[in-house]
Amino acid sequence: MVSTATWLYFGMGTLLFFFWVYGIWAFARDVRRTYLPGVRGWIARRREKKAEQERESEREEQEKQLY
Repeated sequence: MVSTATWLYFGMGTLLFFFWVYGIWAFARDVRRTYLPGVRGWIARRREKKAEQERESEREEQEKQLY
């Protein structure tokens, strides 16, 4: 026969495991919904800024060649 202490031990272990798994799942969900879009937006803004700088430098180079 299994004692009450054994049931309590495995019950608490199961409960702690549940919250541990839930924490990992919540972290993954937050990363997917919050941080990934932010990083993607930052990369897009950075690429756009770099492209704008290249267009500006090409325009200035063409102006210098005209004069």
